[in-house]
Amino acid sequence: MKDQNEEKNNGNENEKNDNKERDDIIYEEEESGGFFKRNDPIKKMRETLKQCQKEKGDYLIGWQRAQADLINYKKRQEERFADTQKLMNEKLIVELLSVLDSFAGALEMDGLREIRDQLWEILKKHGLEEMKCLGTKFNPEFHEAIMSVESAKDEDDIIVEEFQKGYLLNGKVIRPSRVKIIKN
Repeated sequence: MKDQNEEKNNGNENEKNDNKERDDIIYEEEESGGFFKRNDPIKKMRETLKQCQKEKGDYLIGWQRAQADLINYKKRQEERFADTQKLMNEKLIVELLSVLDSFAGALEMDGLREIRDQLWEILKKHGLEEMKCLGTKFNPEFHEAIMSVESAKDEDDIIVEEFQKGYLLNGKVIRPSRVKIIKN
């Protein structure tokens, strides 16, 4: 009998708990027009899902920025390497210019003209240009005035003689022309 009473009491308590839980359930209206339980675990999962999706978006944006930064870094490194290569070429070519000058002075001998032309073609392939200056106006960016002469018939700052040729490497002056100019 005791067991039957205990079962009835347990049954009554379970029934009271169920009624209590039903009394605690409050329904709220969703933005979509439906209703949901205030303490609904599905709602909590939806909120967690929204938060996870937001974090995923933030991580994706961060990854994309890092990827772009890496690409830009690689481009800068390639440009630096190219600039270093040009500088190395410049040093080599500056050293070879004196050889080129010696060839220019000895061109009257047989065979030297061909050697000079071969050397010049190699240097041109690496970006070397000879500056033409006779008859042009003096420009301190490209020329170095060593002497000046007076001339009543010519205007000031015209180059009348070139003592040493000037050269550009990839558009940059690596040796200015040494010249004589007119000064009235």
